[in-house]
Amino acid sequence: MGARRIAVAPQVLEFASDDPIAARALAALYHAAPPTTAVPTLRYALRRPAPDAGRWVATCPGRPAFGPAALGDAWSFLEWRATEDLLNAPGTDAVFLHAAGAEIGGRLALIVGESGAGKSTLVAHLMLRGHCTLGDDVVRFAPASGRFSAVGRSMKLDPNSLRAMPLIASRCAAATVGTLLAAGCYYVSPAAIRRSWQAGDGRPWAVILLDAARRTGEPGLERASEGEAVVSVTQQVLGAGADGAPRQEETTVRLLEVLADVTAYRAVGSDPAAVAAALEREALR
Repeated sequence: MGARRIAVAPQVLEFASDDPIAARALAALYHAAPPTTAVPTLRYALRRPAPDAGRWVATCPGRPAFGPAALGDAWSFLEWRATEDLLNAPGTDAVFLHAAGAEIGGRLALIVGESGAGKSTLVAHLMLRGHCTLGDDVVRFAPASGRFSAVGRSMKLDPNSLRAMPLIASRCAAATVGTLLAAGCYYVSPAAIRRSWQAGDGRPWAVILLDAARRTGEPGLERASEGEAVVSVTQQVLGAGADGAPRQEETTVRLLEVLADVTAYRAVGSDPAAVAAALEREALR
């Protein structure tokens, strides 16, 4: 049985399949995370109930099997469950935030917005401009050091976003390892776009606020309230861990300390490529 084990601290995830088609799809899942030979703590699998069946069954720890279903739907189920498992067990020295991030000229920018606000699209455009990323949807925060770091998981891009990014679209169309079309959404590993994709750990210079309602007018960046930006970041904490509310409060206090001197911007306009260029100009000043 083909299996891929990857390390996404503090867990070691194993994705396995005895089918070459499903195994290729699994290769796209957490493609950017480091492989490991360590004993897995969480196991996920895609299998066909019969050798000639065109549908798959997905299994994951502690939950009923999903399917039989189309490969893309079964794969999406595993991606969702694996992400949920990671967020529910972040370990004792870190929490996860629902945010994106990029490193531009050695300066980190956190990108915050609700689902559908355009975090993945903005990160993809920044990568196409040669910059590294912390991820498009989940970043890790270590309260002890006050530093943010990358989580090596796939980015999610809709077909509308890809139309403005021919390079990424061509890689998806060619089924490059680390890319997959599933349930109308393209999953794209950052390592499939840039081999050296990962931004270094650090503290952010700026927070970029995204709001789907502001996708009108001249594209660019507007100065925003630093207080609003910090509150937006602290509201994105995920997976506070077994300690519950006390740990969440401690993490919030630490985030407030770390983000005390950030600069805040609000992205506006309907052209994410232009927003990426504006952010690059600000960071490189």
